[in-house]
Amino acid sequence: MNRTEFQGMRQLFEDGNMIWVENQLNHLKGRVIGFEPDKIEVEIDKHCERWDVNVCSEMTHGYKIKYDEVLKHPHEFDTHLD
Repeated sequence: MNRTEFQGMRQLFEDGNMIWVENQLNHLKGRVIGFEPDKIEVEIDKHCERWDVNVCSEMTHGYKIKYDEVLKHPHEFDTHLD
């Protein structure tokens, strides 16, 4: 996962969205419960693990969000109700 993807996931999490990730080394899947500078804290089957961001991929909504595109056209992806 690159820095843009990490920051995008973090922003969604801070906005109150539920984020899911998969560890590409062992294929475990879990819900994000926190962030550290280069780690993602994940809940898996009632226990927590910290995964390096470089081995994670996002599974939120069943597809990977392309944050590079979101940053290019933010108004098209705005889900806030004003």
